[in-house]
Amino acid sequence: MRKVLSVLFLIIVLLMFTSCKKTTDEEILNNIKKNIDDFDNYESISTVVVKSNKGVTSYKFKEVFIKPDKIKLEIIEPKESLGCIIIYDGDKIFLKHPNISQTISMENIKSLDKSFFIGNFYENLSHCEDPQISIEEEYIIFTMDLQNQSDYRYSQKVWLNKKDFVPYKLNILDRNGEVNTEIFYENFKYNLTLDEDF
Repeated sequence: MRKVLSVLFLIIVLLMFTSCKKTTDEEILNNIKKNIDDFDNYESISTVVVKSNKGVTSYKFKEVFIKPDKIKLEIIEPKESLGCIIIYDGDKIFLKHPNISQTISMENIKSLDKSFFIGNFYENLSHCEDPQISIEEEYIIFTMDLQNQSDYRYSQKVWLNKKDFVPYKLNILDRNGEVNTEIFYENFKYNLTLDEDF
């Protein structure tokens, strides 16, 4: 009887292992691409840490992104810039600063470095044919070269939560693979009902 139970136990264990199919990188990428295609906007509190030869500088702002390329940033920290709002709308930038009670507008902006925004990562990922993917316990980590590379902005590394594909962190790396900018995301939400005036 003991032999029969041992064999039965072994069969059950083997069946469990063979029925637990490991998700492939391609399936993960397809699921993430579907998520990217399905969302219209996101909102997040983003903390940006910039490292340079002058030291480390930190900023905190509320970030709103609307497809295909609208970005609104409301600065939370540093305190001297609290309430400052920057809006990028395709080819225009608007700057509203509460201390001067004025709005400044710049039109025909041909190039804006959007590598700091997770929305840009999503756009790049949908065009990238072969991103580097690694999987940890909680996160899927993507590493991709930036489209407009420079010595200081060479590649992006992004951590997405495995369960809901919410970003945890985005790193900008230089040509030597050193991190010069880290962006951490809090209260990240997809597909919110946004004010019409954005």
